[in-house]
Amino acid sequence: MLVCSIDHELLVSCEAAAVRRNVDLFQRVDPDLAVPNSRWSAHDVAAHLVTMAGRYLNADRKLARTRRELEEMNDREIADFGTATMGELVGRLRSRVAKYNVFWPEQALDEMFPYREGFPLDAGTLRSNWIAELLVHGRDVAIAAGEQWPLDDTSCLLMLRVLAQVLPRYLHVAGADDYSLVIAPGGGMPFSILVTDGVARIEPSAISDSDQISGSPAALVLLLYRRIDLAEAQQTGLYVSGDALRIRRFLDRLDKP
Repeated sequence: MLVCSIDHELLVSCEAAAVRRNVDLFQRVDPDLAVPNSRWSAHDVAAHLVTMAGRYLNADRKLARTRRELEEMNDREIADFGTATMGELVGRLRSRVAKYNVFWPEQALDEMFPYREGFPLDAGTLRSNWIAELLVHGRDVAIAAGEQWPLDDTSCLLMLRVLAQVLPRYLHVAGADDYSLVIAPGGGMPFSILVTDGVARIEPSAISDSDQISGSPAALVLLLYRRIDLAEAQQTGLYVSGDALRIRRFLDRLDKP
């Protein structure tokens, strides 16, 4: 089991709550609001979530092979909604979520579907990724608007379940020494990310004699999604065991998932 147990009822509850929060947020914020550390505005984020919902409904969609291709795809899709009002984006998001809610809860949680670059993920993890899209991007906009956006432990454990499968694809390992980092969320099962001979992989357990980050699932999510740094994470419930400088240098090799 990676990080936490998962079932349809849990996913439906977390998906619905995340959608409601974003709908409420986008109905209130200035569409031109600039998102910190990003090229996007609040309008762009809303458009991105609409396009992400669309990707979940299109099994024959083209998959990005590289990070550059993914960024170009994001830009093109956002541009398609350049003249839409926030109200229209919210309406489109609701419409696509309604279709999502018909299809995805009917899929077996262990059924495999293509992810980026054709990399397969099971339905439970893909649905957890949708929750991550909603909550992490929603937080970007809320923070820009000066609002609080707390992340609940249950949703964060689901997001960490995604990260436990995709992190190696976001790690620049060229020239990296062999290394292992244990990620141990409160209320969840630990996992480790290892670099050996220039190859990164996940081990679904805590590797002994490794550096470790543990504690608040929300702090871990925001750290690994590169929304906060290690020092900020430590101020919000993250604990470091081992060499903090080595951990920081390792995290610096990680792109935003």
